[in-house]
Amino acid sequence: MDFRMTQRIKELAHELGADLVGFANIGRFDEAPIKMSPKGIMPTAKTVIVCAIQHPTATMELEGGEHGKSQVFESYTVQYTMNTKLDHISFTIGHFLDNNGYNAVPIVSSNIWRYRNYKELDAVFSPDMSHIYASVCAGLTELGWHGLAMSPEFGPRNRFVSIITDAELEPTPLLPGGTLCDMCGECIRCCPTDAYRKEVKGVNALNIRDADGKVYVHRFANKNLWRCAWGEHFDLDLDDEIPDIVTEEAIIKREAEKGRRGGEMGVCIKVCVPKNRRFRDESYSQYNRRLRQLADPNQPISRAVYDRMSCIGLQYHADRVTIVSAETLAARGCDLTKKMPGAKNVVVVSAVMPAADASCTEVLRGRHAGPVGNAVGLGLGFANYDIAREIEQMGYSTMPNMRSLREFVDPYLTWDLQPGDTTASMIVITDAPLEERDWFLNQTAGDDDSLSLRETLEAVAKEYGADMLGVAPASRIDNVTTQLRPIKDGEELFDVRDNNGMFRVFDPVVTSTVRRLYNTDEYLSGAKSVIVVGLSYPGESARRAGREPAEAVGPFIFAQSQAQNELHMIAYELVKALRRAGKRATITADLIGMGTPICSPRGNYSSPFDGSFEAAAAGLGEVTLSGSLYTKKYGVNQRFICIVTDAVLEADAVLPNTIQEKTCSVCRRCIKSCPMSALAEDRAITVDIDGNAFTYVPLDTVTCQWASRFVLTNADGDDCLGSKLNIMPVGRITADQLAAGLRQRDPITKCRPGNAEKCITECPLS
Repeated sequence: MDFRMTQRIKELAHELGADLVGFANIGRFDEAPIKMSPKGIMPTAKTVIVCAIQHPTATMELEGGEHGKSQVFESYTVQYTMNTKLDHISFTIGHFLDNNGYNAVPIVSSNIWRYRNYKELDAVFSPDMSHIYASVCAGLTELGWHGLAMSPEFGPRNRFVSIITDAELEPTPLLPGGTLCDMCGECIRCCPTDAYRKEVKGVNALNIRDADGKVYVHRFANKNLWRCAWGEHFDLDLDDEIPDIVTEEAIIKREAEKGRRGGEMGVCIKVCVPKNRRFRDESYSQYNRRLRQLADPNQPISRAVYDRMSCIGLQYHADRVTIVSAETLAARGCDLTKKMPGAKNVVVVSAVMPAADASCTEVLRGRHAGPVGNAVGLGLGFANYDIAREIEQMGYSTMPNMRSLREFVDPYLTWDLQPGDTTASMIVITDAPLEERDWFLNQTAGDDDSLSLRETLEAVAKEYGADMLGVAPASRIDNVTTQLRPIKDGEELFDVRDNNGMFRVFDPVVTSTVRRLYNTDEYLSGAKSVIVVGLSYPGESARRAGREPAEAVGPFIFAQSQAQNELHMIAYELVKALRRAGKRATITADLIGMGTPICSPRGNYSSPFDGSFEAAAAGLGEVTLSGSLYTKKYGVNQRFICIVTDAVLEADAVLPNTIQEKTCSVCRRCIKSCPMSALAEDRAITVDIDGNAFTYVPLDTVTCQWASRFVLTNADGDDCLGSKLNIMPVGRITADQLAAGLRQRDPITKCRPGNAEKCITECPLS
């Protein structure tokens, strides 16, 4: 056992905000179905790491309720922040292990699953692996009758995420089982869909055999998950009559008839509290409350709390922290106690969203605004949640994500903004007796007067997690664009809008557009340099994608989408550093304009080819035959983002092309494995980058997008999520042909398609 690495993982997890961390040896998963097993995903696995974070207590006790009331909430939207926070934790720990010589497969927190039975897997709504079961295997929890994982500290008010690794880490002792759920019946009584009385087929059991041979048994209700998902997942109105038998067909029918009302607050999570922590206070809530250590409201807050707020803000991209008292807000007509009994203050974290250069077209402003908005949204969400947790751990109550208070708080947040800039904020209510304060965070992370601007940027990039940073003169990038224009500029593309919402039959509107390639000065007048930032993802996620026995593509999809999220946050910090130096900057994942969006259950992300030529021009690696980038350290397992700036920075030398001659020209697996035959080898051209020649095989984008964006053939990974749709285009793809195919998309799975691009997953360089 690697005890030292076990402790390093614990330390990292807690630094990232985990409340609980546990470790399961792989033998504890012996009875798991192989299609949902960490051993099925990664046969060489030795350990599963599980991290947990808690729901804010006041949020759970004050919001939601029976039936339709559980679909009316505000602070409970923090669950989405918790998911993205867990994704950040999972990816970062997986990345850490990968960079320290271990194989690792980080698993996404939620939303990538097989809705229906798949081959021998007799289960619905099945994720790649169950974090709930993994938390039990890792000694963090026991299962309650409701099937949720209950920790001694928080009951079921936890969310979990897992990382599979071949590092042999010290296992956490298992909890005995049956000690936290006393069958009080609150989940049965309060369930808005009656999921514990109707359509329950006996009892399920989770059996875990530990290394000493002892078997731990956890029993729970074998309920109909379609019924459970009526409001929780499919957003159907809980005030409407629910059929006695809920099936997929019944859900589709109701969606078509009435549409969606909105998501549900998990009532079973809300009402369940372990017996030894359960108490009633109906003046506060009609449901069980959780006994916890409470602070003396008459004692002053430690000054260290304000320091921690600053540290959290700096860690997660905030520019300002503001505390406004209940009395001050009351003078403007806002009564905080209507949201939380005894509320004394709000804590506001806010940030500036720097605009793109004024010379940008609307399209290119969007390419900058997307990453900036995502970075600020993720960062402020994390800061808002972590500050709430910090205050709650001192014994006070908090409710984060209180967006309805912005109209009262915003008048206190005056800014000195550059033209075009906007701001964003997140708000926490608390009963902690904080002082009214308003302070700007001195954003000088990585800045040092003794460093050159390039060295400062490298320090900032490293601090926020980048693996590599390179620089190309703007003219070098523009020269590449000139060479690619004859073969890619003017390429026909299609955009699609679905007139129907989630879980309804696809009603497409298809419009034809053409590709445009861009020069650097179209992003920023007077552009001098392009900074390219690279971030690797654990290569095992690519190597195991779709492979037997689990055939899981979720880890690969997650690695791609989360790498993009992390790059957005890194690039945002670099733009702020450039601005502090008096420079202008614009962000884009696809500077030249060669890329294509990839559709996934986590939303669209940029393709593996976005930024490849730009990264090669910045000396970070070599362009492969498929158009992805190869680096000596990470193979093809990294993603990139570009920042165009008017700063004159020391440029990197372009690396000579060796990988195409040594590997690509012999292998050609990317071309042969593409299910759409979208790589047009007969149209290959040579692109010269500063005297180094690279062969580029053009991608027929519309043909590629048939699978990667519109998911009309399941052969690029969606088959592993259970898709039966496998349409191949006839001749040249037209708008009518595309629309006809989209109408055949499954209404349930259309919003959760999965792609594991064969050009990457089949590449031996991964």
